[in-house]
Amino acid sequence: METNRKGKDMKDPAKVMVAGAGIGGLTAAVALRRAGFEVAVFERAAELGEVGAGLLLAANAQKALGQLGLAEAVARLGTPASAGEIRSWRGEVLASIPASELEKKVGAPSVAVHRADLQALLVREVGEGPLRLGAEVKGFEQDKSGVTVFLAGGSEERAGLLVGSDGLRSNIRAGLFGPEKPRYAGYTAWRAVVEPGEELLPWGTGFESWGRGARFGCAHIGKGRVYWFATGNAPEGGKDGLPGSTGGPEATLLRRFGTWHRPIGDLIEATDERAILRTDIYDREPLGKHWGEGRVTLLGDAAHPMTPNLGQGACQAVEDAVVMARCLHEKGATAGALRRYERLRSDRAAMVVRRSRRVGMVGQLENPLLCQLRDRVFAMIPPKVQQRQLEEVVGHEV
Repeated sequence: METNRKGKDMKDPAKVMVAGAGIGGLTAAVALRRAGFEVAVFERAAELGEVGAGLLLAANAQKALGQLGLAEAVARLGTPASAGEIRSWRGEVLASIPASELEKKVGAPSVAVHRADLQALLVREVGEGPLRLGAEVKGFEQDKSGVTVFLAGGSEERAGLLVGSDGLRSNIRAGLFGPEKPRYAGYTAWRAVVEPGEELLPWGTGFESWGRGARFGCAHIGKGRVYWFATGNAPEGGKDGLPGSTGGPEATLLRRFGTWHRPIGDLIEATDERAILRTDIYDREPLGKHWGEGRVTLLGDAAHPMTPNLGQGACQAVEDAVVMARCLHEKGATAGALRRYERLRSDRAAMVVRRSRRVGMVGQLENPLLCQLRDRVFAMIPPKVQQRQLEEVVGHEV
């Protein structure tokens, strides 16, 4: 028999429903189960395949996962992010990211992993029972005693609380605050995972190179795989042509990046063109202090979608999950506990959203003179200043 911190028997643990089985939703489910709650996770996809590509789990995420006993297992999935650089499109180093010094200062390493590997680990930790695939939460109603969710297909489920972790276009968010389009950042992104036949990138290293209205970055993610991404200013909703065509993703990317420094063109050419994903980049204005109402709250991208420029999207979702579970463990499955979680998380998440947006605006500059000025300024920033700025983001304790 489990006992909570107040010493009360938990013969019938409170039930929490989680909409969405992404990284945030699954981490929340793990944290809630560790805290003694019954959990039901509803995921719209019929199966959890290898969707997505690489993820950077910075020190703040690893610290949070450590509280769940998962940091070492996650580290074994990928490779340490031990070094990184920002370069010009020609290859000149504009800034070196002092990852080893940063690790000493904040007390945890960063690790680069494949998203599918992390998701599979979290699914194993959650267990098969709580996870419901092919079950999309379309809406909800709540009263003083609980929440009823309405699933696609007409069925209903009820529990004490509902956590909306259903992504950028969250149905739970729309039910709380009304439908509102996310903000298009002005650029699109391509990403893929490749197993290069030759050592194109030194093990454990990574870089991000900046040009005019375009960037390219890459890193090892374990098992001989390299994750790469590219961004380009483009109208919203653009699509690539069919693989193998002059408008296909490989041809499009080589036109943009083929003259950039090595190994950028080599990585693109080594990739199975059918595996290249293209996604427009969005965020939203921070919601403020309240992410929910009554017995319903939001988590991860549903609460604070952010551009990927700081590599903090999954990291902030992990922080959310750990803090929320702690609040419920301490205060019980109540609306008050959810409001406390939101107060503890709102300022930090809003800071990361805004800072990530600013980095993207600078990185996607197109004006040649402004790009030259940007590169010169970056090259002049002392390493200690760069480290201090990173510490503000990744040195956080949840």
